Amino acid sequence: MLGCFGILFLTLINVHGQSFGTLYGHVQGTTESSIPGVMVTVETGDGHAMFGGATDPDGRYRINAITAGSYDVRFKMQGKSELMKRGVMINPDKITILNVVLQDSSLLGATLEIEDYAIPLIDPDGGTFTTLTAKEMTHLSSAHGGDIKRMVIGMLSDVKASPNGEELYFRGSRAGSVLYFIDGVKIRENVPNIPSSGISSISVYTGGMPATYGDTTGGVVVINTKSFTQEYYQKLNAKKKK
Repeated sequence: MLGCFGILFLTLINVHGQSFGTLYGHVQGTTESSIPGVMVTVETGDGHAMFGGATDPDGRYRINAITAGSYDVRFKMQGKSELMKRGVMINPDKITILNVVLQDSSLLGATLEIEDYAIPLIDPDGGTFTTLTAKEMTHLSSAHGGDIKRMVIGMLSDVKASPNGEELYFRGSRAGSVLYFIDGVKIRENVPNIPSSGISSISVYTGGMPATYGDTTGGVVVINTKSFTQEYYQKLNAKKKK
């Protein structure tokens, strides 16, 4: 009984601490007319649907409370070619805008079009940020060892470390002015090491921080760890490939 209580307690902590984002956009046809009733699903890389919704009469959709991370987004409707956007980044406490155009189905039937998502270099909310996904992290040598500060230095050339490696300086900011958020929890000092295999994404804001993170004169580092569900499907997919 106590064991079940412990598992439930840890699960609640994980859910409470996890950061969430929103996916918003507009779906139209080749004639530039809006398309209502399009099914929009947010999936893991192996095709498991995690979140979903549909476009309204104006062709717009909004899916809230999506666990921060990288997903594939599928757009599907009868009479239109199915479209999948791969690697769409959902950032914590932010809205990811994804507008798409659906083609008419060919005479031979519906087809699946796959396109890679391009992360915008300019934040529509006014921030300047860089995001590193779990997939990209595997190619970053500084990601090995779980040192968050080393990862951030490896991501951006204008971020420097103090001689002892304990402090980060964003474009000449003062010591101790960098904020860290791990699954929505703010940390200023004693940032723990996190294995890269357990990180979903790292976002670094170097200027124009959103109001959520605006109480600093330096930079902001937002770390999102993988949720239980993401890890489950990742392990399940790895077993299938063996």
